[in-house]
Amino acid sequence: MHRCLQITEILHLIIEFLAHEDFVTHYEAHSTPREDVARFARTCKAFMDPALDVLWRTQSSMRPLIMCLPSNLWEVELDGAIVSLLQEPSHEDWVGLKKYSHRIRAFDYCSMSNLPMVSKSTLDTIFSPSLFQELFPSLHTLNIHVLSGWPRLNPIQLLEPIRLPQLARLSFKIPSCYLYSYSNFHFVPACAPSLQALTIYASWDSSPLERWTPVPLVIDFKGFPYLRSLYLSFNLEVLSSSVRELVNLPYLRDLTMTLPDDFNIDMHPSTQPILPSLQRLNITVGSLNQCSSLLSYIASSELGSIEIYHCSPATQTDIYTLFRAIEHIQEHFPDFHTLVVKCPYPVITDPSFDLSRSILTPLFVCHHLRVLKFSSFGTLDIDDAFISQITCAWPDIEVLHLRGFQRNRAHVTLGGIRELLRGCPLLLLLLMQIDARIIPEQEPEMESLSLERFDISGSRIEDESAVERYLRILAPRMELLTQEL
Repeated sequence: MHRCLQITEILHLIIEFLAHEDFVTHYEAHSTPREDVARFARTCKAFMDPALDVLWRTQSSMRPLIMCLPSNLWEVELDGAIVSLLQEPSHEDWVGLKKYSHRIRAFDYCSMSNLPMVSKSTLDTIFSPSLFQELFPSLHTLNIHVLSGWPRLNPIQLLEPIRLPQLARLSFKIPSCYLYSYSNFHFVPACAPSLQALTIYASWDSSPLERWTPVPLVIDFKGFPYLRSLYLSFNLEVLSSSVRELVNLPYLRDLTMTLPDDFNIDMHPSTQPILPSLQRLNITVGSLNQCSSLLSYIASSELGSIEIYHCSPATQTDIYTLFRAIEHIQEHFPDFHTLVVKCPYPVITDPSFDLSRSILTPLFVCHHLRVLKFSSFGTLDIDDAFISQITCAWPDIEVLHLRGFQRNRAHVTLGGIRELLRGCPLLLLLLMQIDARIIPEQEPEMESLSLERFDISGSRIEDESAVERYLRILAPRMELLTQEL
């Protein structure tokens, strides 16, 4: 064997390259990367350990591990769908399994995600406090959903007794069969005190968001001092006391959650900085004012992306207050780049929900804005003059969605769209209602090779084919032009 292959670092690079999914294309694949790595492990003793490390590093099922036990200890049931233990393995059997299990660093989705499930009783055995940490001392990522047994397990109950001090990433889904069995779910941090990323889903049906029955969740965030990323599905409602702990986490960068209706940050002032490291916020709120209040307290100088879904109508004052809070955030972080404000679409004719163009002007200070998606309950008073301001303020805009209930009052013309494409050359996606009843007499020229989609549903159009022809000259690569008939 060549002496260079005796250098562990070089050997690891070769195996990593061999294991990469892009190494073999689907046109010429005669074997999967995992099969190739397994053959590599059987080549010689020098190759075995590095290859086994790569082969076992990420698993999407307990099934390969269970099937490494003596064959008399397990069986495959239901036409190969479920693997179960027939009897409790001895201590020696578990010790023998450790030569594989200690190499596992992650249970997560991977190229082997279609393996059979493991029975719930088998998972309960493996997740016993005395066994799990001994089997998986190197585990840093745990996605319990990929391990879900049958019948479905309660992930919070499963995690409660075990201790994983080295775990950095945890994700699980609460099955629908458990949602109404408890008054609330209490997730304790003792199982993973070093956690950096936490993702929790709760099952839901296809009902509209406004009709959801929230699933109450209690989390002691003080026990997760190193948390950097938190994702909670929108139907999970964290108690206000937990949110007050959450906003004081010093390292939290990415936050997705639903804010409880009774949470009011003004009522609970804190001497600690509020979300000092936040970079991305995706939040669902009942009232837009609730979100504006939170934004006004955030101390981060790196907050570049904000996405808001508000369920109740927002007036002119509500929107203006939000945009002033965004202006304040931009002062702390000039590279603020993404703002998404969404709401349901009820038909509201109350003029107090109509928005003048002056309401939107605070956003013009965000000169590095790349994504703006804004929907309103009322009309948006924007015209070609406002389009000229957009091209000056947001030259790097890539996604622009401005939607209101225009009631045939759109004022942006095809000439305004031409100026927008000329002044914003990076624009990829555009959604805007326009007044295209008059086709400009001047022959159009190509203005954009970037625009991929332009949604003009709800616009004022008389000759649809002429409008489409004009716009396709402006943006020949535009793939979709939508008009609701």
